Amino acid sequence: MRSAAYERDKIMIKPAFKKIYIILGKHDNSKLEWLLETLSFLYSYVNMTSNIYIVLDNLPDSMPRVERIQKNINEFLSEHLFARLYVHIVHPAPPSAIDDIRISYNYLKQLTNEFDQEGYKHQELPRLILLPVLVPDNRVKPIQLIDLLDVLKSSFLLSSLYLNKDTLKLAQDEKLLSLTDKVYYGIGNSGEMTDILCNLFCQDIIDNSLDKLENNDLSMTDHCRDSLIISVQDGNIYCCMDAFRKNESQAEFLTNSYQQDRSKRDCLGCREQVIDSFIDLPKSLVTSQQTGALLYHFGVLRQDSENDFHAIKNFKQSLKLSPIEETDPVYFRLGIGYTNIGSYDQALKAFSSVEISYQGQHFFHFYKGLCYFETGEYVKALEEFSKALHLKPQHDDRIRILIYMGTCFNNLGKYEQAIGELERAREAAGNMKEIYNALGFSYFKIKDYDKSIKNLKVAVEIDPFSAIDYASLGSNYREKGDFNMAIKMYEKTLTLDPEMASVRENLERLKQL
Repeated sequence: MRSAAYERDKIMIKPAFKKIYIILGKHDNSKLEWLLETLSFLYSYVNMTSNIYIVLDNLPDSMPRVERIQKNINEFLSEHLFARLYVHIVHPAPPSAIDDIRISYNYLKQLTNEFDQEGYKHQELPRLILLPVLVPDNRVKPIQLIDLLDVLKSSFLLSSLYLNKDTLKLAQDEKLLSLTDKVYYGIGNSGEMTDILCNLFCQDIIDNSLDKLENNDLSMTDHCRDSLIISVQDGNIYCCMDAFRKNESQAEFLTNSYQQDRSKRDCLGCREQVIDSFIDLPKSLVTSQQTGALLYHFGVLRQDSENDFHAIKNFKQSLKLSPIEETDPVYFRLGIGYTNIGSYDQALKAFSSVEISYQGQHFFHFYKGLCYFETGEYVKALEEFSKALHLKPQHDDRIRILIYMGTCFNNLGKYEQAIGELERAREAAGNMKEIYNALGFSYFKIKDYDKSIKNLKVAVEIDPFSAIDYASLGSNYREKGDFNMAIKMYEKTLTLDPEMASVRENLERLKQL
């Protein structure tokens, strides 16, 4: 039998829904009853900062259902004195309905009067706050909206606007904006309820991402804060916008609990997609720069997970929005991204933009050297690797640099110098196959076959499946005149990699002797 403490702890870990979005849909009494029952259950999952968005296609026509929902909310708040709800009513505001909208809100305000009086009595924020969100069309004139907003404000209703491509010009009216609590922006010019809801959810994701950035909470791969979308139209409940768009109803209500599975959601991808969709919409200079910083962080997360193509896209977008004095880290990360995908010329161009800022960092010179190495410019690569080594990198980085330097000297035919760098790496690193492989090559080229064999034997001890090292051993024994051992090594090579044609040719020649 479960203890009272267990049940108490279970209640304490309930998710607190920050946002509940409702698409009211067309009139259907059975679905309305389902919605009211669902809301009554969900009220135990809200807190003092929870918001309910009711999205509908016509406020005057939907008033009977809005009234039922409002009375349902009133009952909950009357029974729970420490609860508060922000209720946003999102609806079209065509010119022909302005007067009816005004009347509708006058009536809704009467329904919330007891909470207004309660707030006035205790000199605090009311526990029920109505927040109209008007969705004007391209026929409405600014003066009509101004008059409506003025009336709503006089009734202590803080209104917001939802503007899409067709109505974006309204954002230029300073008087209109002065009466507006917030402006929501929509992609395209659709006035469909589903599109409006998705854009509201998107803006919440953007605001949440920017808040995380401002508070140095960089957990952008985590799920967005607990929200729900309730579609009265199809009778489904969705755990997030991604589930809603894909018509994946993953939220299940059980007898006494709520469960949701978002483990398969690419939440970082969702944030990226939202930012990408909204990037060209109007925003203040500060918000634009914050968005640039957000995109940079998205890029870092993608790069850390080895998704450099996606990271590069984020970094390039970030550069367009970030102030010039903050672009050095972006260019550097962009250079790393280009290096990782093999676009070395573009990487060097990006690195050149931060030469002054990063010239004292060993990793900067290492990445430049790597670009030159991969493009066959070994002299320039050595210059950069030498600079990196001079800046005293940490142990593992130092070994990596020495190996690249030794390989550069090998490729330049300077085998004695290659041996010098590689022996330094061997002394510091010990058990690394790459070092012994390169040393084997260097000693082979100066015809010191015994030392070459000694190093290559260590290489195959470390990696018994390294066909190339067995092939090199075969070549060393061949040059020493030990044909039996050479044949044995070549045969071993072909068991590991039958496609090595040059080894097969050498083996055939030796067997004919």
